[in-house]
Amino acid sequence: MADLVPVTCPSCFEEIEVAAPSLDETPCEVDYDCEVCCRPMVIRFYEWDGEITGDAAGLGE
Repeated sequence: MADLVPVTCPSCFEEIEVAAPSLDETPCEVDYDCEVCCRPMVIRFYEWDGEITGDAAGLGE
């Protein structure tokens, strides 16, 4: 089972959890549609102190 990473949608500001890539696939960017408002965003995953974290930005940001 994949680890889940909390991410805040840049459009509706709701926090959702998304499946994280493996450590050897980070850093990376993933296109994703918010599960609450359905607006598109880009999630950037990266490693921080051995953990995968992510942050989201609207398209074009």
